[in-house]
Amino acid sequence: MYCNFKEYGVEYVKQAVKEDDAGNYSRAFTLYMNALEYFRTHLKYEKNPKIREVMKDKVAEYLRRAEELRAILDNGGTAPNLNVNVGSSTHAQSKPNNGGQKDKEDPEQAKLRAGLDSAIIREKPNVRWSDVAGLESAKQALQEAVILPVKFPQFFTG
Repeated sequence: MYCNFKEYGVEYVKQAVKEDDAGNYSRAFTLYMNALEYFRTHLKYEKNPKIREVMKDKVAEYLRRAEELRAILDNGGTAPNLNVNVGSSTHAQSKPNNGGQKDKEDPEQAKLRAGLDSAIIREKPNVRWSDVAGLESAKQALQEAVILPVKFPQFFTG
Protein backbone atom coordinates (compact mmCIF):
# COMPACT_ATOMS: atom_id res chain seq x y z
CA MET A 1 0.00 0.00 0.00
CA TYR A 2 1.40 3.39 -1.02
CA CYS A 3 0.69 6.58 0.84
CA ASN A 4 2.15 9.93 -0.15
CA PHE A 5 2.90 11.31 3.29
CA LYS A 6 4.65 14.37 1.90
CA GLU A 7 1.59 15.55 -0.02
CA TYR A 8 -0.64 15.07 3.01
CA GLY A 9 1.85 17.04 5.09
CA VAL A 10 1.91 19.86 2.54
CA GLU A 11 -1.90 20.03 2.60
CA TYR A 12 -1.90 20.24 6.40
CA VAL A 13 0.73 23.00 6.26
CA LYS A 14 -1.36 25.00 3.79
CA GLN A 15 -4.35 24.76 6.10
CA ALA A 16 -2.20 25.61 9.12
CA VAL A 17 -0.84 28.74 7.44
CA LYS A 18 -4.37 29.89 6.61
CA GLU A 19 -5.49 29.37 10.21
CA ASP A 20 -2.31 31.02 11.48
CA ASP A 21 -2.87 34.08 9.30
CA ALA A 22 -6.49 34.23 10.47
CA GLY A 23 -5.35 34.26 14.10
CA ASN A 24 -6.83 30.86 14.97
CA TYR A 25 -3.70 29.69 16.77
CA SER A 26 -5.09 26.57 18.45
CA ARG A 27 -6.33 25.14 15.13
CA ALA A 28 -3.09 26.17 13.39
CA PHE A 29 -1.03 24.45 16.10
CA THR A 30 -2.97 21.21 15.63
CA LEU A 31 -2.58 21.37 11.86
CA TYR A 32 1.17 22.06 12.12
CA MET A 33 1.58 19.06 14.42
CA ASN A 34 -0.35 16.83 12.00
CA ALA A 35 1.83 18.05 9.14
CA LEU A 36 4.97 17.35 11.15
CA GLU A 37 3.85 13.77 11.77
CA TYR A 38 3.34 13.21 8.05
CA PHE A 39 6.70 14.79 7.21
CA ARG A 40 8.50 12.71 9.84
CA THR A 41 6.93 9.56 8.44
CA HIS A 42 7.96 10.56 4.92
CA LEU A 43 11.52 11.19 6.11
CA LYS A 44 11.74 7.58 7.27
CA TYR A 45 11.26 6.37 3.70
CA GLU A 46 12.93 9.13 1.65
CA LYS A 47 16.15 7.89 0.04
CA ASN A 48 17.36 11.04 -1.75
CA PRO A 49 19.75 12.86 0.64
CA LYS A 50 19.11 16.29 -0.90
CA ILE A 51 15.36 15.97 -0.50
CA ARG A 52 15.86 14.66 3.04
CA GLU A 53 17.97 17.70 3.94
CA VAL A 54 15.44 20.14 2.52
CA MET A 55 12.61 18.35 4.29
CA LYS A 56 14.51 18.38 7.58
CA ASP A 57 14.93 22.15 7.20
CA LYS A 58 11.21 22.60 6.53
CA VAL A 59 10.28 20.32 9.44
CA ALA A 60 12.53 22.36 11.72
CA GLU A 61 10.88 25.57 10.47
CA TYR A 62 7.36 24.23 11.06
CA LEU A 63 8.38 22.82 14.43
CA ARG A 64 9.72 26.22 15.45
CA ARG A 65 6.44 27.87 14.45
CA ALA A 66 4.44 25.23 16.32
CA GLU A 67 6.54 25.93 19.43
CA GLU A 68 5.86 29.65 19.01
CA LEU A 69 2.14 28.95 18.74
CA ARG A 70 2.31 26.74 21.83
CA ALA A 71 3.92 29.63 23.72
CA ILE A 72 1.22 31.99 22.47
CA LEU A 73 -1.52 29.59 23.56
CA ASP A 74 0.11 29.09 26.95
CA ASN A 75 0.19 32.87 27.45
CA GLY A 76 -3.51 33.30 26.84
CA GLY A 77 -3.76 33.06 23.07
CA THR A 78 -3.19 36.68 22.11
CA ALA A 79 0.08 37.69 20.52
CA PRO A 80 1.22 39.14 17.20
CA ASN A 81 2.14 36.81 14.37
CA LEU A 82 5.77 36.10 15.25
CA ASN A 83 6.78 34.31 12.07
CA VAL A 84 5.24 35.80 8.96
CA ASN A 85 7.15 33.81 6.34
CA VAL A 86 6.32 30.26 7.50
CA GLY A 87 3.79 29.88 4.71
CA SER A 88 5.89 31.56 2.04
CA SER A 89 7.06 28.16 0.79
CA THR A 90 4.77 25.28 1.60
CA HIS A 91 6.39 22.80 -0.76
CA ALA A 92 8.86 20.56 0.98
CA GLN A 93 11.04 20.16 -2.11
CA SER A 94 11.88 23.85 -2.57
CA LYS A 95 15.56 24.80 -2.50
CA PRO A 96 16.97 26.24 0.73
CA ASN A 97 18.04 29.88 0.60
CA ASN A 98 21.60 29.34 1.79
CA GLY A 99 22.95 25.81 1.78
CA GLY A 100 26.18 26.86 3.51
CA GLN A 101 24.67 28.28 6.70
CA LYS A 102 25.46 25.40 9.04
CA ASP A 103 25.71 27.70 12.07
CA LYS A 104 22.12 28.84 11.66
CA GLU A 105 20.83 25.29 11.10
CA ASP A 106 22.38 23.78 14.25
CA PRO A 107 19.76 25.15 16.74
CA GLU A 108 16.98 24.09 14.38
CA GLN A 109 18.49 20.63 14.00
CA ALA A 110 18.76 20.41 17.79
CA LYS A 111 15.04 21.19 18.13
CA LEU A 112 14.22 18.61 15.47
CA ARG A 113 16.33 15.99 17.20
CA ALA A 114 14.73 16.78 20.55
CA GLY A 115 11.29 16.34 19.04
CA LEU A 116 12.25 13.08 17.37
CA ASP A 117 14.07 11.73 20.43
CA SER A 118 10.86 11.77 22.43
CA ALA A 119 9.27 9.43 19.87
CA ILE A 120 12.11 6.88 19.86
CA ILE A 121 12.00 3.96 22.28
CA ARG A 122 15.52 3.29 23.54
CA GLU A 123 14.84 0.29 25.84
CA LYS A 124 13.71 -3.06 24.59
CA PRO A 125 10.21 -3.59 26.01
CA ASN A 126 9.47 -6.99 27.50
CA VAL A 127 6.39 -7.72 25.35
CA ARG A 128 5.78 -11.05 23.67
CA TRP A 129 3.36 -11.96 20.91
CA SER A 130 1.29 -13.87 23.45
CA ASP A 131 0.94 -10.71 25.57
CA VAL A 132 -1.13 -9.07 22.84
CA ALA A 133 -4.69 -10.36 23.12
CA GLY A 134 -6.48 -11.04 19.87
CA LEU A 135 -5.53 -9.00 16.82
CA GLU A 136 -4.31 -12.12 15.06
CA SER A 137 -4.54 -10.61 11.58
CA ALA A 138 -2.64 -7.50 12.71
CA LYS A 139 0.09 -9.60 14.31
CA GLN A 140 0.34 -11.74 11.18
CA ALA A 141 0.60 -8.65 8.95
CA LEU A 142 3.28 -7.16 11.20
CA GLN A 143 5.30 -10.36 11.10
CA GLU A 144 5.04 -10.57 7.31
CA ALA A 145 5.95 -6.93 6.75
CA VAL A 146 8.65 -6.34 9.39
CA ILE A 147 9.86 -9.36 11.31
CA LEU A 148 10.28 -11.94 8.55
CA PRO A 149 12.26 -9.62 6.20
CA VAL A 150 14.66 -8.88 9.05
CA LYS A 151 15.11 -12.54 9.98
CA PHE A 152 15.22 -13.87 6.41
CA PRO A 153 16.45 -11.12 4.07
CA GLN A 154 17.39 -13.61 1.34
CA PHE A 155 13.68 -14.28 0.71
CA PHE A 156 12.80 -10.59 0.43
CA THR A 157 15.12 -9.26 -2.27
CA GLY A 158 14.15 -7.06 -5.17
